[in-house]
Amino acid sequence: MQDESHILHSWALNAGNWIQTIDNNEIESRKAATNRAIVEAILRHESQKVLDLGCGEGWLTRELISRGIKAIGVDGTAALIEDARRKGPGAFQVRTYEEIIAGQPVEGGPFDAIAINFGLFGKESTEALLKALKERLNPGGLIFIQTLHPFGLLEQGKAYVSHWETDSWAGLKGDYREPHQWYYRSIGDWVALFYRLGLGLRELREPLDPGTGKPLSLLFVLKTQS
Repeated sequence: MQDESHILHSWALNAGNWIQTIDNNEIESRKAATNRAIVEAILRHESQKVLDLGCGEGWLTRELISRGIKAIGVDGTAALIEDARRKGPGAFQVRTYEEIIAGQPVEGGPFDAIAINFGLFGKESTEALLKALKERLNPGGLIFIQTLHPFGLLEQGKAYVSHWETDSWAGLKGDYREPHQWYYRSIGDWVALFYRLGLGLRELREPLDPGTGKPLSLLFVLKTQS
């Protein structure tokens, strides 16, 4: 597997900046559609116990708890988990994707659903993680993935092929340093990945910017195939 340790290093280095960005509600796409989209998807499928994987400072965990859902937040960046615990409520645990892939336990499992909201950055690690998560779900459990929409790269004049991008913090306020790479997949390659892992595509949505009508994200709802 390719060494993707630079991703976790970048998040550790920029945790304070990220917390400030979220606390100040500075990401327009989240305000416009994407926060609401992931919450509504989970509510629509009536999942009662949810693992918020890559939870960051824990906003989604707290939002789900406020809706009566038992939610547990997990992230590989200790500073983000510390902030999530301070803000509460909810149970939060430090676990890297590599630890989850290796089979280390996550408190509260198994789960009815696992949500990964803009938290998949790697190539091989994403495939290994999704494969491992199948074992963390109750029968009939779901995986919710929200990720960047390829339309954003097409607007920049970039080719519509799966590839590594570099500037993960582009466009954000604050003193962000040492951006990490993230692996961009076309929609077709996402679907092929799910098929290869035996994950059935229950739902695909493309939340839109209400002002421009442009797609802001891809939102997949997956189920383990019987």
